[in-house]
Amino acid sequence: MKMLLAIVIQASLACAFRVFDNTAYTNTSIGYGTTNINWIPNYVCRPLVANGALPDADLWKAIVRQWAVYPTYPLVLDCEDLYLNNGSTVADHLARLSALQTWAAQVLPHGSLIGWYGLAGNTPPAYYSYYQELIANHSNTAFFPSAYTYTSSFATWESSLASVIAQTQAINSSLPVLPYTWPQYHENYTFFPVPLWQQELTHLASSNDIDGFVIWGGKNHAVCNDTCQATAGQQPWLNATRAFLSTLYGIYNGKPVKSGGQLFVEL
Repeated sequence: MKMLLAIVIQASLACAFRVFDNTAYTNTSIGYGTTNINWIPNYVCRPLVANGALPDADLWKAIVRQWAVYPTYPLVLDCEDLYLNNGSTVADHLARLSALQTWAAQVLPHGSLIGWYGLAGNTPPAYYSYYQELIANHSNTAFFPSAYTYTSSFATWESSLASVIAQTQAINSSLPVLPYTWPQYHENYTFFPVPLWQQELTHLASSNDIDGFVIWGGKNHAVCNDTCQATAGQQPWLNATRAFLSTLYGIYNGKPVKSGGQLFVEL
């Protein structure tokens, strides 16, 4: 039994489980082994693609350089107006997504991972082939679906996550899946109860169907105003997250549940 347990633990540690910090709350960083990630938000992309437009390649490359402050780390592009969800626009959206993706790759370090926020979960089965074409355009990619919270029901959140994971597997079962989480409710933007947040974190870490997850928050002033920004780091979600990460990566006891924590070892 002890040997079997050791084998299971070794297997779980063999594949890195990354928790990415994509937050920008004022004077607040999660730390505790989280990994950097690059992200170009929807409020940057939206005006550039409005009314069928496509930005000039040099402009987009400059934006990528501006936002990709962690070279070699993944870049997540958020262009929600270009989702592949309508037959009358899907071909055009694919062409524009492919162009933006290609231009980004041209200014990032060779082999950088580039993915799209929310595209998985907002692409109906009829248009999976278009998403597969986008993947073929830049194969070093991953799925970054939303796992945001709309209600106080953990069961509802869990069911929604399972549904979007199933969609990613139908599109391409070989790619990493890294859901986006957020300690605020999606609809009213208040921080939801810590016990629910802890349930979600624990579930994500125990899932065999994902390769890590991203914690988002504070990037968009429309969903976190000045008051929210100033107090976000004082909300109990932060200490709960750090306690979770400490256990996950064995920061203080040297007994990690998962590998993948970004921890300094030695010079």
